[in-house]
Amino acid sequence: MKDFFRAWLIIFGIPLLFFGWLFYRIMDDGCGHTLYAELASPDNRYKAIVFERSCGATTDFSTQISILPMTETLPNESGNIFVIAGHPDVHRVKLKWLSNTEIFIRRKDIGFAVKPERRVEFIEGIKVKYLVDESE
Repeated sequence: MKDFFRAWLIIFGIPLLFFGWLFYRIMDDGCGHTLYAELASPDNRYKAIVFERSCGATTDFSTQISILPMTETLPNESGNIFVIAGHPDVHRVKLKWLSNTEIFIRRKDIGFAVKPERRVEFIEGIKVKYLVDESE
């Protein structure tokens, strides 16, 4: 019986583990994120998250922002309201909820034109206002 189990493990178990690992590696986009700030809405229904998304050595830093329901975790994907090239330390993004349905996002003017790749004005019933601050 012991030899039968060992044979099944070798014939099916090891290849199954290998193909499971291979599938995981193929489906993984190689990207990750580092959180920089998180701010809950006044009613604690939503949260705004500033993060840096990195997809390896061949990509540059990017500053991204997502607004999510409070109970959700940040998915391993691009920000859903704001994406701009450059590290969060450079952009110095500040978040401020003006009400339960309105958020204000301020970032530093870094001295040369950097246009956001994504800039959403309205999401999940929340109005998003932006300001590039030259005085910071």
